[in-house]
Amino acid sequence: MTARRLLVIGAGAHARAVADLAQACGWTLAGFLGAPGGPSGRQVIGSDDDLAALVRDRRLDAAIVGVGNTALSRRAELFAGLRRLGVATPSLLHPSAVVSPSAKIGDGTVVFPNVVIGADAEVGANAVIYSGSVLEHDCRLGHHVYLSPAVILCGDVQVDEGAFVGAGAVVIPGVRIGRMARVDALVRVVTDVSDGMRMSVTPSITLGRS
Repeated sequence: MTARRLLVIGAGAHARAVADLAQACGWTLAGFLGAPGGPSGRQVIGSDDDLAALVRDRRLDAAIVGVGNTALSRRAELFAGLRRLGVATPSLLHPSAVVSPSAKIGDGTVVFPNVVIGADAEVGANAVIYSGSVLEHDCRLGHHVYLSPAVILCGDVQVDEGAFVGAGAVVIPGVRIGRMARVDALVRVVTDVSDGMRMSVTPSITLGRS
């Protein structure tokens, strides 16, 4: 059987994590595309400008976006470019992830170790769901959503396109996080977050003895 060759678009820390995930899913790494001085000891075979030539020369079977949360809008652009070139964009689900048979996962989405995705949940294309996150029943994630490690969506939560949710955030049932919104790490989200809004932890105030 011929090895399946997956190209990772990006050459930073997130790209390395995606490459490890791909190999756990049975893919052979075709290389990285990124700027010079990319990941040490890794195979950076060109820049984004070389993608079309690699496709033409059939040096890959599929590709995945490996740009992380510091360039969320860039992630969407790169994914659209892969689609225009007709490149296959498989979803990657780590073997330890628990995904309900009724859940739907979009193309190009990466699901890291120990993620749980519940009944009738839907995840759009090119999303990132990092280790230990839980999406309970009926959650809906749009395209290009980024969930950091250990995010908890407690059922019937909607996260719209391009939104970012930081590590350890907890979202109660029925809440909507709007398009391109940002929820910082450790936030407890109990109300809707509007499009483009940033929700941060409110500092606690400690009162000393009088």
